[in-house]
Amino acid sequence: MNLFYILGSGSQWGYEGDNGPSSWHNDFPLCAGYRQSPISIRTKEAVMNNDWLSPIKIRGYISPEKLQMYLINNGHTVQINLQGAPIYITGGGLKNVYIAQQIHFHWGKTNARGSEHNIDGRYFPMEMHIVSYNTKYNNFVNALDKEGGLAVLAFMFEIGEHNSNFDRIINLIPDPGGKYSFHLKIIFECETVQMDTFDLRELLPETLDGYCHYSGSLTTPPCYESVKWFIFYETIEISRRQLNAFRQSALPDDANEPIKLFKEHFRPPQPLNGRKIYCHKKDW
Repeated sequence: MNLFYILGSGSQWGYEGDNGPSSWHNDFPLCAGYRQSPISIRTKEAVMNNDWLSPIKIRGYISPEKLQMYLINNGHTVQINLQGAPIYITGGGLKNVYIAQQIHFHWGKTNARGSEHNIDGRYFPMEMHIVSYNTKYNNFVNALDKEGGLAVLAFMFEIGEHNSNFDRIINLIPDPGGKYSFHLKIIFECETVQMDTFDLRELLPETLDGYCHYSGSLTTPPCYESVKWFIFYETIEISRRQLNAFRQSALPDDANEPIKLFKEHFRPPQPLNGRKIYCHKKDW
């Protein structure tokens, strides 16, 4: 989970070399904690629980006049910030109401690996996170490091048919090579463009009933262990061309020339350390 635009410079850490995930704990000690994310979900070891878990519900007044969406280059990935009228997330055994704050993506160089979580050893080419905060803490910043302060809905992607619902994002992603003829909107770090507002549910699978849940952390520094994770069974289909558009996105180098840096950005799985994984309507 990438929170660059609130927590600091993207140059402080990365995914390769000396500032890669194995060294994050040097500057961010919590990254060596005991409830870190992502994890490997082993379905045979998961606890089936339909008593206190319930379907996730997403509700809220969706209107261009009330809700604003902004696409941002956050230094590591593309991210959609949500402002204005709240989108509420409830269910899943959450004790409080959560408000969606942002959406971002993790992908890899190849279709074999891109997701942060894996299911019985299977990785997916891309993973989407919808990040929300607990209204108990009044706002996103206050909730960041609090117990149960955040809830993240994670969705896996598979290569398949063209998904027109994602064109509204892809058409704003920079492509310096020009292969896809998309507009150069967020080519520089921290650059933002307002999007046309749409119903968040258009990006999601038809059902949100089936998922696995566990307690973990942000998957990027400072790795606060404040996250209630929900990993959904049903995948999202996207075409190979659309996924490649994400991979072609760019960042500037020191000379402010666009170069391709968004090749892959995922943290390896972390030890479970005795944590329980609970599944609702387990069907993997």
